[in-house]
Amino acid sequence: MAVRAGDDRVILRDMEDGDIDPWCNWLLPHQEWHRWDAPYYPKPSVAEVEAMRTQMHRAAPAPQPAGLPDRLVIAGADNPDELLGVVTWYWESEETNWPRMGIAVYDPDVRGHGIGTSALRLWTTFLFGHPNASMRGAVRLDYATWSGNEPMVAVGRKLGFTEEARFRQARIVDGAFYDSVVMGVLRSEWQHRLD
Repeated sequence: MAVRAGDDRVILRDMEDGDIDPWCNWLLPHQEWHRWDAPYYPKPSVAEVEAMRTQMHRAAPAPQPAGLPDRLVIAGADNPDELLGVVTWYWESEETNWPRMGIAVYDPDVRGHGIGTSALRLWTTFLFGHPNASMRGAVRLDYATWSGNEPMVAVGRKLGFTEEARFRQARIVDGAFYDSVVMGVLRSEWQHRLD
């Protein structure tokens, strides 16, 4: 098991063969976490998830190279085999070294206990500290959420992120308008927090 980061609450580790079925089960459209993580986008259908499961089993995850992984599993420090969620990152603008990260804590029973806060803290530190040339040039990290996901906005504030953008009434969830919210932190601010 390749653990990339951890604290007394959670670890961030590479995805392994044994994670494929639990991960795909969490992706099924009936799962409650979809209500919070970008519910304005279509959920994958059962058929799409099953096709993904089949494809992943055919090409089971190989050990991650030394490069920068785009996704890590969130697992409990006391049970490192159990997949609780994932952290991700992608380029919002590769041309300007602007990465955006994401987090999903799937199990509603573990939400509200600091798992997401710990995972986002570890992921931010991991990304800013990674020796990948592109990430070394990144001076900021951010994530996007929506105003209806108040816990996700609160996690950012707790970790010292700044609300950098609020696009009013840009998201529709269950027929109601919500704001799109971007929370960001500069490398210098994060480093100051760690010192």
